[in-house]
Amino acid sequence: MLPPGERRAIMDVAGPLALEQVLDLGEGHAVAVVQSADGARWTVPLTADEGGVRRSRPSDGTAERLVGLLARGRGGRHAGGLGWQGLQARVVAGERGIDVDQTNESVIVGEQVVVKWMTRLPSAGEPGSPAARLITCLADAGFADMPAPWGFLTSGDGDADGRADGQLLASAVAYLPGAEDGWDWATADLRSLVRGAITMEQACAAAERIGQITARMHASLARDGVQHASAEQARQWRDAARAELAWAVQSVTGAEGERLRGWADRIDAALDGLASLSGTPLIAVHGDLHVGQVLRARSADGLPDRMLVTDFDGNPTLPSAQRWSRQPAAVDVVSMAASLDHVGRIVQFRDSALDTGRESGRASGPDQALVREWIAQAQARFLASYRMAAKAAGIAELLDDRLLEPLRLRQELREYRYAAEHLPHWVYVPDLALTELLAAH
Repeated sequence: MLPPGERRAIMDVAGPLALEQVLDLGEGHAVAVVQSADGARWTVPLTADEGGVRRSRPSDGTAERLVGLLARGRGGRHAGGLGWQGLQARVVAGERGIDVDQTNESVIVGEQVVVKWMTRLPSAGEPGSPAARLITCLADAGFADMPAPWGFLTSGDGDADGRADGQLLASAVAYLPGAEDGWDWATADLRSLVRGAITMEQACAAAERIGQITARMHASLARDGVQHASAEQARQWRDAARAELAWAVQSVTGAEGERLRGWADRIDAALDGLASLSGTPLIAVHGDLHVGQVLRARSADGLPDRMLVTDFDGNPTLPSAQRWSRQPAAVDVVSMAASLDHVGRIVQFRDSALDTGRESGRASGPDQALVREWIAQAQARFLASYRMAAKAAGIAELLDDRLLEPLRLRQELREYRYAAEHLPHWVYVPDLALTELLAAH
């Protein structure tokens, strides 16, 4: 039922199992939607062999068969409710897995495309990942700053061509050999600055490009429609943010928790302003935009490196219905700006720990003043380039400046929860970020 990796230890599949839907891919391969005894639903690629039917493994050929289906036409819908949408797929051969632990499972096919199986699905009736809708919207608008989409497999409502607003079961996008994850290239750039290997201008160049890309992405997504927040929505933003603050104040322990409790009243006052922001424009957004979602691929012949936005599944901590809803453009702008800050905190913390033999972000190590200067300049250049590109695209009014401070504070509160639920030592990131953010006001 589950892909290999440590996730098996933390994901429970309760038997007996029920087969909900199945799409025959031919020659002993299929994709199924399976329901476990507790009502959870799962995407399971299947292979038939001498022992019966089992979950497919990379190299079995099931992902290859799916790409072949996408390549045969624009799309279609099986009588069982599974639909596929081919965008620019072509037949390729050969499979290999990606040797990292993942919530979902990615398989590289023909060294040209990545098929991602969405392992656990939302409950019946919930929409699931918005990736298919967002990527299709971007592709239709001509947005080129993402890995080229090859197609999707979905379950639920859709039209005869396979376009669906239902649950995403699998996606296929172009594979970029040698592309670096944003957390890797961004921290490497900052460390190069600290060593004196590059200038501040060079170290901030990527942030400027990301600002331009983000504005182009928003201009493309806005073609899907612009709404405006109601007074009730604004109150819900405030109440949800206050609930996140209350959780963090209650749950964060140690010196970090003491500092957070000392800031709580100031944070609460800033969050209260969210309730007055009815009328702010709402569009489809990425929803989980941070530097780690930007791949950098080296280009040949002296051309600029390619920078491409990935992972349009939305914030995995939010209910799927919320990930599908239109939100302020500031959600993406703030989360990217916060992640640039977090790149600096990683370098401060980890490099100091290496130098001192202990993990302390306030120890010696990298030039702390230089790191802080990079954070400020990278954020400022990102925001300035976003504004300039948004103005050029005619969407400057989509960014409501009144949201920038409260959403930034909310983002750091969410970092505390991420630390508590997934990576306990990450608590240093919001702690360091808020220490300087609140000291500046």
